[in-house]
Amino acid sequence: MIQDPAVAGPKIDRVVEDWLGAHEDHYLDGPVTPRLAVVDLDPDTEQLVPGAEFLPPNGRTPGTYRADTAMIESPNFIQTSVFGTVLRTMYLFEESDTLGRRVSWGFDAPQLFVVPRAGWKENAFYERRSHSLQFFAFRSGGRTVYTSLSRDIVAHEAAHALLDGIAPDLYDALDPQSLALHEAIADLVAMLIAFRSPRLREAVLGETNGSIEKSTEFSSIGEEFGRAIDPNGKAGYLRNLLNDATLEPDMDPAGEPEEHELSQVLTGVLYEFMYDLHEAKKKQLAVGGKTPFEVSGKALVQAAERFKRMILRGLDYLPPGEISFGDYARAILAADQASHPRDERRQSLRNRLVRRGIVRSTDDLEVVTNVEVEAVSAADLPSLVDSDWVAYTFADRNRELLRIPEGVQFQVLPRLVVTKDYYLGPTPTRIQELLFKVRWSHVEENPPDLGGTATRRIQTGTTLVIDVGKQIVRACMKPLDLGSRRRARDAQLRRLMERGLVHPSTATDDERLQQTLGTGIEAVVIGGTLRVRNTARKLHIAKDAEDD
Repeated sequence: MIQDPAVAGPKIDRVVEDWLGAHEDHYLDGPVTPRLAVVDLDPDTEQLVPGAEFLPPNGRTPGTYRADTAMIESPNFIQTSVFGTVLRTMYLFEESDTLGRRVSWGFDAPQLFVVPRAGWKENAFYERRSHSLQFFAFRSGGRTVYTSLSRDIVAHEAAHALLDGIAPDLYDALDPQSLALHEAIADLVAMLIAFRSPRLREAVLGETNGSIEKSTEFSSIGEEFGRAIDPNGKAGYLRNLLNDATLEPDMDPAGEPEEHELSQVLTGVLYEFMYDLHEAKKKQLAVGGKTPFEVSGKALVQAAERFKRMILRGLDYLPPGEISFGDYARAILAADQASHPRDERRQSLRNRLVRRGIVRSTDDLEVVTNVEVEAVSAADLPSLVDSDWVAYTFADRNRELLRIPEGVQFQVLPRLVVTKDYYLGPTPTRIQELLFKVRWSHVEENPPDLGGTATRRIQTGTTLVIDVGKQIVRACMKPLDLGSRRRARDAQLRRLMERGLVHPSTATDDERLQQTLGTGIEAVVIGGTLRVRNTARKLHIAKDAEDD
């Protein structure tokens, strides 16, 4: 599907498109591959139903799944469509000029289960515990709305699962901006998938005279779902990336909105930057008598690829643990600056981030990249990757470089060597990066009315990115100001308790208590210190009136 069934207008003559880009190791009925397994249920009986049949390659005819494109609500079409969208979203992250590797899941298993008709509910979500994406259906206006037929929603939920594999600490984060980042990335990925549809691109740009400045199918997320759940029937979408949401510079962090709404501050500023990139590309390509409209499609493809590289490569540069929008912005800028040191377009992003209140000044966004550090230049990088002991010793000897407080115990996470294509000229240059991440616990004050403990434990850390070929530091990223976000974490915990989603308690005799409610959010008290986990489950609970 390239557009939600109930909202595709006459400008899009066919809402289904074929895709011949899959390259998994093998395919089975379902669809099933080594990394994905579609498990379909009858939403009324919750019994398993047969999966779409795989038709093997025959001569020059590629393998395909049997799906009736004339009956988009048939089980085999829904199964195949949701499978194709999840796979395309995976590949978006894994391309050689994005992360340059297969992304591991945030759980210890090889397959992500995709349930396209999980039951009747106005919802869709990713769940780490069950290793699954679950898409529900509901009745609205005399028809059935399948969330699995919305490409926006499918790409959005797939992005949650992929982000959990890249930055798993965000799943346990208490900071509202950490959780809102999950929502923002998922919405932006849905937009990028939409940009990749030639038919949708042609239709939208034809209607807007080649511009993405106004609200269109690109900026609107989940149109059919948004209209169906709006009691007045006026909403044209679930969220819109084209918005003017801001954070006031002097705003008390405790007053920040709910995560879905908060995410729009970040998506709003990044959509504006995407518009900047598109306009700049049109000017660059409109030569030899060509008009900006004539080159708008090609410009959108090229601008979207640059945007993709920036926002997704920035995820590798994120420090572990609790982060803010400012930390993510700095990671984006560092990843891009490391490969394009003199690019002036980043300044427009910095200015927009300040105007939206994400940081106080552009000074907060200054990052240092591509520097020689003696400890890194002298390091045995293969041993640093292969040996946990060598890695720990390196980190302990370089606490100052990694900003590890003296006396604090830390953990060196599994090292990752990735090869990415960087466009430093007309042809791509392959660069190897070593991602070296250290994480430790930070104990902070906990308000006495939030569970009766005086202290609370959160996670933080540093990401050191090393250019393997030159053996220099591409970037070293630590949270901008962890302490200033404590009141936001207080407010988040208070909201969780007021809604009954978590019940912190004093420790039992063995000084450990773990209470898991139906939401899956856990409160653990060890030695009188509180730790909250699985907070990202909050994102997968349908919003109620209190959240609106």
